[in-house]
Amino acid sequence: MSNRHPRVAHLRGVRAFPRSALRRRRSAPLEQAPAGIAWAATSADDTVQQILDNTLRSACAVIGARGGFVVQLRDDTVLEIACAHALPGQDVFDAVLGTASRALHCALLEGRRGLACPGGKLLEARQQAAPAVISLPLELGARRQGAFCLLREDSDRALNELDFEILDALAGQAALALAAACQRSALNRLEASLNAIGPQTH
Repeated sequence: MSNRHPRVAHLRGVRAFPRSALRRRRSAPLEQAPAGIAWAATSADDTVQQILDNTLRSACAVIGARGGFVVQLRDDTVLEIACAHALPGQDVFDAVLGTASRALHCALLEGRRGLACPGGKLLEARQQAAPAVISLPLELGARRQGAFCLLREDSDRALNELDFEILDALAGQAALALAAACQRSALNRLEASLNAIGPQTH
């Protein structure tokens, strides 16, 4: 039996992302994110984490998802995992690099809802009532994109328009929390910079 750490899932559908955002991963400890993916520092605020976790928990309860996560694409094309609910880190990485990659591409880079089957292939319009992966775009500002992603094991239950309206509303709450965290972080950086400069004398 090998003591090596497990590898992240094969890169099915990842070509849709910019190359610099998701690069092929070398073998690395489970605690480390693959190159181009990071656990977010911008939403480390306890209140923001609680809001994100609560919105993910509610969304999972509405559609019977096994778990979900919120990601944001930073200006430097690093994909940040802002929060994960009911999913260990390895499952999140596997989803980002595998089954959820095409759905995330729709949400992050095209600003539209991404729905995929268990294998990760995007669903056609007639199949969209029973997705295994749901990725909703988050409005985070002009230069930042985000996605609210849910993974379902029981994709036999069809989703209706009311389900999607509720999910859109929950994704909107997550977007507001992330945007507020980003503004606080920017203000804190500005304050630190001003303090470092010190009072100006003429």
